Amino acid sequence: MQNTFICKCCNTLKPINPKLKGNQKYCGDQKCQRKRKAAWQKHKMATDINYKQSQQELVQQWRVNKPAHKYQSLYRKDHPSYVANNRAKQLNRNQKHRVKPFDEVIVKMDALTFKQPLICAMTPVEMDATGKIVKMDTLLVQLQLYQRDCEAYFHRSR
Repeated sequence: MQNTFICKCCNTLKPINPKLKGNQKYCGDQKCQRKRKAAWQKHKMATDINYKQSQQELVQQWRVNKPAHKYQSLYRKDHPSYVANNRAKQLNRNQKHRVKPFDEVIVKMDALTFKQPLICAMTPVEMDATGKIVKMDTLLVQLQLYQRDCEAYFHRSR
């Protein structure tokens, strides 16, 4: 007779509990026991109509006692430490997103500058969006810049 088994949840070799009858499949760890109960309940809901109906009635009764539109406010009322901790975290998040003073703002220093005015031409572009996630009501354009001595200017500025 075997003295060990491999747990279905954590896949580790564990000693068999002699108090349990039958073929043991899950160890006694809390995570594994939760998984065992969830698997049992899923099977029971699929095969036992009476059990499924009673569970649905329990959920409906719970929702009557704890309506969704009041649940969050009731939770905050019953858990003041959660509220204080959340407010402190929100203050921290707000400070991160505050606008920095002008001298702290990062500016791109290598941006292109042209001495002569540029001539731009925007032409609509058709795109095949089959199988892609794109916003379909946008106008896609191709921007073309024209400048006479553009190549010469780039070589002079470097």
